[in-house]
Amino acid sequence: MRTVTPEYLEKLKNGNSAYATIINTPRPDFTELHRISREFDDWLAGEQEKDRKAMREARKNAR
Repeated sequence: MRTVTPEYLEKLKNGNSAYATIINTPRPDFTELHRISREFDDWLAGEQEKDRKAMREARKNAR
């Protein structure tokens, strides 16, 4: 059984393993993804408002 010691963790972090690859890989930059998501959210809110307006008009005309 392995005992998790600071030396063992250092060996994992600096070694040639999947753990080392994951730990040493820089975080991705999601700036562009967040911008696209905000644009999509705004577009979707506009489309939903158009649908609500059409439903209100249809309900008003059905009376």
